[in-house]
Amino acid sequence: MNERLEKICFLPPAADTPWVGAPADDGSIQIERTDGKQVSLKSPLFWYDPPWSEIEIESADVIAAAVARLQVVVSALRSDLSAVDGNPELHQVVSDDTTNGREQADDYLPRMIPYRPERYGLSDRDFDGAAVVDVRLAMRRNSTGRFAFTPEEIGRWEATHGDSPLAGGGWVPAASFPPDVDCLSKLGGKLSQLRLLAGDAAVFASIAPHRLNDELPAVLAAQPDGIILRLNELDLSALELAQSVKQTRCMMDEQQCGHVPLWVVPGKITADDAAKLIALGANAVAIDSWGHKLVNEVKNAQQNSDSNSGYSSLSRHSSQDWVDWVEYELHSQIERFDGLMHAMLYQTPGQRLATLSAEWANTLSIPNLNLPFKPSS
Repeated sequence: MNERLEKICFLPPAADTPWVGAPADDGSIQIERTDGKQVSLKSPLFWYDPPWSEIEIESADVIAAAVARLQVVVSALRSDLSAVDGNPELHQVVSDDTTNGREQADDYLPRMIPYRPERYGLSDRDFDGAAVVDVRLAMRRNSTGRFAFTPEEIGRWEATHGDSPLAGGGWVPAASFPPDVDCLSKLGGKLSQLRLLAGDAAVFASIAPHRLNDELPAVLAAQPDGIILRLNELDLSALELAQSVKQTRCMMDEQQCGHVPLWVVPGKITADDAAKLIALGANAVAIDSWGHKLVNEVKNAQQNSDSNSGYSSLSRHSSQDWVDWVEYELHSQIERFDGLMHAMLYQTPGQRLATLSAEWANTLSIPNLNLPFKPSS
């Protein structure tokens, strides 16, 4: 995959920087809820909108849990990953040990609840152990261009019978706002309600970028624990992507919301792109393009027992094969991202990025490298 932000480079420390050992940092991030509770995540990477309905339900659960074990926050409902009354691995307690005779809180894999306005497939059990609740305030288009859900999505969420599908097996219109919220000025009540339902989760609001000047201040006034900006909904150039992140962070700072995390969904990116977006002002970055590649490989393997992916074992539904494969596919990208994030600890935010382009330097307010030659275009 080509790097989108290749015109931005990471700056090394200055030549006269005193030698120091590698700074200690575990890469974790802390999110403070409006009630003062802290939510800790081990990585600023998340999988925002996995197309779970495109693969078999057992495969979806294996892939979701395998990605979450790499400390990526994975978005999924129980109904995405299991049949009715099932217990998907992503939603299970992974540790309930005691230390020195004292009970510790249950430990779960990092998981996000996609709280859609229609609440198709949502269960009260989804709130148990969730790290983030994502209140989706923007409608998603399906592949036909409609603001609607596909028959496959509805069938998965509602566990409908093949001979009696919801809406007769056609697409189902999507709503634009939670039905129990009249307007943005009353959104705060919904967010408070969700904090009670998910006592240990941060409650975010995700919005589209189309009317950001009007909608962002109104959403921030509702005091979400974080904002998710769905930049993948626009066909942005590389510079527009970088500028959108930087300006949104500035807008939030101007609204006295500098403490509120900004998570971005950028579309196709590399590990370097993800680290650069964080250096530009994001607090976490969606890696949907990495996850969608996994789903496509599994889908192809399920359709063809002689999968062209090179992983013929995937067609045999071996859970451990899939886990090993997910780790193989994602390890190098996550390792590269972690390394770049660690390297940035050596420098202050204003000294981390630069460019050879005067246009990019002026637009993003980053240094324009002063080279003794004129770089070729």
